[in-house]
Amino acid sequence: MGGGHAMDSQHPRYRIIVGHDLEASGSDALDHAAALARRIENSEIHVVHVVPDPSSARGGIAENDRRLDEALVQLRSRVTGALALDRGVSVHAHVRFGAPVETIVQVAVDYDADVIVVGTHGRTGLDRLASGSVSAELARTAPLPVLVAHAKDFTQHPKSQRPDPAQPGEELHDQRTISEVIMPPDRTSHIAGLV
Repeated sequence: MGGGHAMDSQHPRYRIIVGHDLEASGSDALDHAAALARRIENSEIHVVHVVPDPSSARGGIAENDRRLDEALVQLRSRVTGALALDRGVSVHAHVRFGAPVETIVQVAVDYDADVIVVGTHGRTGLDRLASGSVSAELARTAPLPVLVAHAKDFTQHPKSQRPDPAQPGEELHDQRTISEVIMPPDRTSHIAGLV
């Protein structure tokens, strides 16, 4: 693979593709991708904006160039604003003509990506089916994991009164739950220091 995109065997890159529609849903996706990149060493983000198919009308080449340039300026502004403090994360912007799902998947394939992050407009039911959801189509058909991101909002979802089961000696309640810690944090070094 040319252009320096081959994976370095000693320090493999974790490549995150972000589908950005230049709307709030794209910003949600970019925020989640940035949070993921901060947690995974040697991450690289590729932000993709897809412009509808090129114009074949008179003056088409100049018009197409103008549309790509405008989209790149907007995308660069959104990326710079969202990642201003993330100096250690490598970020690339891509603006391409095409169909969103196919184009985002192609960028993922071309850059050997590990995950795609996309936003959602939060449509449900018939509205979502009628409009066609890029995030739903990607989740269904992409050949790699897809994270569908949106702003965290628990206001319509109250916490459980009792998320963990009753402990010995506590009064039982009607709701049945089971939970346990499967892999506790490693505290070996701390304990060894006390002995």
